Amino acid sequence: MMSTTVVLVLETKFIVEHFEATIEDHPKMKLREIQRRVALEMHVNVNMIRCRRVKKMVKDNLAGNFVQEFAMSWDYADELRLKNPRSTIKMEVNRVTPESPPHFKRFYVCFEALKKGWKEGCRPILGLDGCFLKGPFKGKLLATVVMNGNY
Repeated sequence: MMSTTVVLVLETKFIVEHFEATIEDHPKMKLREIQRRVALEMHVNVNMIRCRRVKKMVKDNLAGNFVQEFAMSWDYADELRLKNPRSTIKMEVNRVTPESPPHFKRFYVCFEALKKGWKEGCRPILGLDGCFLKGPFKGKLLATVVMNGNY
């Protein structure tokens, strides 16, 4: 016979799997709403502690995905350098101490073809846009758009 603790852990993992996409889409979902949806969709009554644990597990999984994707940034930069010689690719990270793990600061890409086209044709900028990044990793995203003379 399974112990109560094992059943609770299995039940929590099952709820996490069932509601992971929903909580990822709505990270500010209230614990009462999670409790209501579990009761409605799974016909299981769970307490607020269990709902808090489910939400924390989903957020931890999501943060883990961001960490894995961040680790691939250097591979992405290397691949860009390999496929686009003479392009400017810069990635900066912050470290609190030399031993601490890196924290993403900025990623800059300017392809050689764009630099050459800008210098030769002095293309006008059509748009400059920016936004603030939300979620576990805050920041700003800036982008410029120029006209392509080939079209």
